[in-house]
Amino acid sequence: MAKLSYNEFRGLHKGIPTGQTSELWKKYKEGTYEPDSDNDGVHDGDELVETSNESPKQEEAVESSKDETPKPTAQEALAINLQKFVQCYRLLQRKNLTEADRSKYSSLLTKLASVTRPLNYSCKPEDGWALWVGPTEAALLVNERNQIAFCITRAWWAKNYQGSFLVQDMVVDEPNRIIAIRESHRKKNKLVLRNPIPGVEIMLPLSKLEAIVTSSGSYEG
Repeated sequence: MAKLSYNEFRGLHKGIPTGQTSELWKKYKEGTYEPDSDNDGVHDGDELVETSNESPKQEEAVESSKDETPKPTAQEALAINLQKFVQCYRLLQRKNLTEADRSKYSSLLTKLASVTRPLNYSCKPEDGWALWVGPTEAALLVNERNQIAFCITRAWWAKNYQGSFLVQDMVVDEPNRIIAIRESHRKKNKLVLRNPIPGVEIMLPLSKLEAIVTSSGSYEG
């Protein structure tokens, strides 16, 4: 396998904080890390590979070019992490995943979720929710306790929580109304540009019976 330039290496680690990428780059040069040894599009962790044949002068040139590489803006980093979240979320919908892969992707999804939502977000089983739907596919799901809104679609809602309990349906006729509510939450830094993770960021009981069972073990209902 041909050795990667720093820019190529950095391209394989989009969305990862610059400091972590630098640490991985040092390990890569030392021969103790391979970004994607099985060519599956996911960097694999600390793998043992052949020692780099680069001369000290070549390594210095790479380090120099690293300093000249512009850092992504916060908005660019968010867009990258959102894209990774969607890819990871879709992978976890596959039924033929091995337990090892499911565990790996679940861990990655949790990390991506934490960097694509407001820092003060929390979720409880007894939280109430407001579902805002209009004449288009786009919808908003708002946690009423902390007023943080997730951007979802009608299809996502129907697949995961259709007929669920503790949800207030807010139906509007004009699509501009949904857009206005979304922008209002964005200005307050209370907007998440993706769906929540079921069972982690949203814990809605699917029926009154489930709510009663849940309340007996987790909270007073």
